[in-house]
Amino acid sequence: MPTLDDFLDRIELLSDDFKWYNYKQSPATKEQIEMYERNHGLQFNDDIKIFLLTYGAVILEVEEKIWPRPNEYDVLPAWEFGYGLFIYGLSSNKDMLSWLTYDEKFLETMTSGDISLGQLFYKRTGNLYRAYINNDVITIEYDRLGNDKEIYSGNFYDFLINEVNKLDADYQEYIKIHNKQK
Repeated sequence: MPTLDDFLDRIELLSDDFKWYNYKQSPATKEQIEMYERNHGLQFNDDIKIFLLTYGAVILEVEEKIWPRPNEYDVLPAWEFGYGLFIYGLSSNKDMLSWLTYDEKFLETMTSGDISLGQLFYKRTGNLYRAYINNDVITIEYDRLGNDKEIYSGNFYDFLINEVNKLDADYQEYIKIHNKQK
């Protein structure tokens, strides 16, 4: 089974056109994770805990000068809105971007989603799809109405590596279509 090191090895293979933002300088603390689990009735597996204790949360995206951000009402193939990904989490940094936190995503799920899916931990930009984890079960939700869901067969790092692979493939396709030179 892949580990955090395998995920980081995959990130290292990305071109310089990718930007990686994380909370490595102020990741979650063990106490913070335990309190979050207690307060929300969740139990995170070791993979997620290691990720939170190491990076807290992550934004990975292609630089805007390479893949310009579409406007809200642009008519494009759906995948062209997917210039990046968000891995939500926890951080000991009190100034963490609120929209990147488990707390905000849990509240969002409580008000408009299916709480039985567990913690919303991942989103591909452009609202392409989202992923939740409940114990070791990862559920991918392809539409906000919950009509199109899939159980992912793999661990947390399998999922993240697969998502980086998809993002990288879309980046390669975007470059090819839009004749961007490196």
